[in-house]
Amino acid sequence: MNWNQKLKECAFLGALCLAFTCLCPAYAKESSFSRGESLFKQNRTEEAIPFFKQAVSEGGFPKAYIYLALCYEKAGMLQESLDTCTEGMKVSGTDKKVLAFNAGNVCYAMEDYGSAEKWYSLAAAANRLYAPPVLNRANARLKQEKYLESLEDYKLYLDLSPNDKQKPQIEQIIALLEGVKKAEEERLAEEQRIREEEALIMAAQRQQLIDEQKAAVQRAQEEERNAEQQAALEQQRAELEKLIQEQKEYQEAALQAQREEAARKAEADAARRRKLLEDVAESLQNSEASNMSAGAEGTVDYGYESELE
Repeated sequence: MNWNQKLKECAFLGALCLAFTCLCPAYAKESSFSRGESLFKQNRTEEAIPFFKQAVSEGGFPKAYIYLALCYEKAGMLQESLDTCTEGMKVSGTDKKVLAFNAGNVCYAMEDYGSAEKWYSLAAAANRLYAPPVLNRANARLKQEKYLESLEDYKLYLDLSPNDKQKPQIEQIIALLEGVKKAEEERLAEEQRIREEEALIMAAQRQQLIDEQKAAVQRAQEEERNAEQQAALEQQRAELEKLIQEQKEYQEAALQAQREEAARKAEADAARRRKLLEDVAESLQNSEASNMSAGAEGTVDYGYESELE
């Protein structure tokens, strides 16, 4: 072999080594994922975990998140399984509907039915024709006693998967939930009727209370008016009594004045008559018998005649 041939062989071996060196990482990644997948198919899930973790850490195998989450779930490591699904949802190229569906299953196993319902809803939203999350969401809602929403999901599932082998059982559940729905509608109708009756009763009671308050106000106003009228009457009566008393006193005073005036007049008349009698007596006493008529005539002319009568 000449030197040219040896140089060509060395160059070929060098290029082959370089190519192998460049391809080695990809080969190693593929090997770890393939090894994990092989162990998973043999139901050796716990042994597969390190290989899928390696594949996830190195990247390039979106399915590794699904396998790793399933391995954690089968190993009873539910929180790790949920964390893997959550992390995988952020990675480009992963099957979001499957990851969300598996996360819902994990939450359901953890009896966190509210979170399971949310994950199943994400899976169903990712693909409207993806039936499994609809069925599981119906079960999660049933666990939460969301009977009407659960009923709609069971019906939707049979629409998406009409030939499901569990169809008889699902139809039985639907029939039971229809009964629950009817009973719920009747209960709601009865509650509505009771609320309306209570509203009418309360309205009547409020109106009665308003009427009673109005009547009380009217009575109070009437009593106040009566009191005012009574007070006015009392005042009028007092004023009338005062006026009567004043009139009586005035009349008594007037009568007393009249009596006093009459008494004074009578006394004055009596005094005049006494004086006249005295004067007449004196005139008679001083007159002679022959001059009596003359004296009497003079006296009469003097103007006492009318007073003597």
